[in-house]
Amino acid sequence: MRKLTLFLVFAGFMMNMLACGSFAPPASCGEGIGGTADEALFGQYFSDMGLIVEATGEAPPRGDESSAVVSPDEPLSIRMQVLQAVEVRACVQERTGGGGIPADKTSSVQPGEAFLPLGTFSKGSYVVRVIVDGMLVKNLTFEVK
Repeated sequence: MRKLTLFLVFAGFMMNMLACGSFAPPASCGEGIGGTADEALFGQYFSDMGLIVEATGEAPPRGDESSAVVSPDEPLSIRMQVLQAVEVRACVQERTGGGGIPADKTSSVQPGEAFLPLGTFSKGSYVVRVIVDGMLVKNLTFEVK
């Protein structure tokens, strides 16, 4: 009887754990993508890069952690000053709550000013991982309030 009770308690515990969430790791923009950006590679392809609000074409205001702050109805884009043609990937990753990937876009850009639309996002904190040739070249953080 004692073994059956222990088994039922253990089974109940495991069912509760499975109901609370997945044991899968958080979503990722790729192995090795995260942390410090490769500034030398960035400088090879870009002279400037930042987030803009599409409606105004201006950079959003900065919040407490120097992150851009936007509202849920403001579509964002990345504005870049491109030095040479390159394929750019923008992987938007949640900074809290499991780190989901609400947007992952790739675009070929030519020298001059270029834009990569990201869209709108729900309330939360995010980082845009800008990737060239499989290497992180820029982290752009923003909050949606």
